Amino acid sequence: MHSYAVHDWTLQTANPAMRAPLVTWATHGKPFVAAVENGALWATQFHPEKSGDAGAQLLTNWIGTL
Repeated sequence: MHSYAVHDWTLQTANPAMRAPLVTWATHGKPFVAAVENGALWATQFHPEKSGDAGAQLLTNWIGTL
């Protein structure tokens, strides 16, 4: 789709009590951050709706948590 991706992840925060997010990596040519979860915040760096059965299952699992 495009070439934007996070290839380096360093958490920097002014609040040391803030918990680090869960970061999931994938590889497409080189490693990149594929998803981030921190409490109610969930974000992906891909289009699960365009990822066939695996993407549909990911969306189903996520909807089931709401």
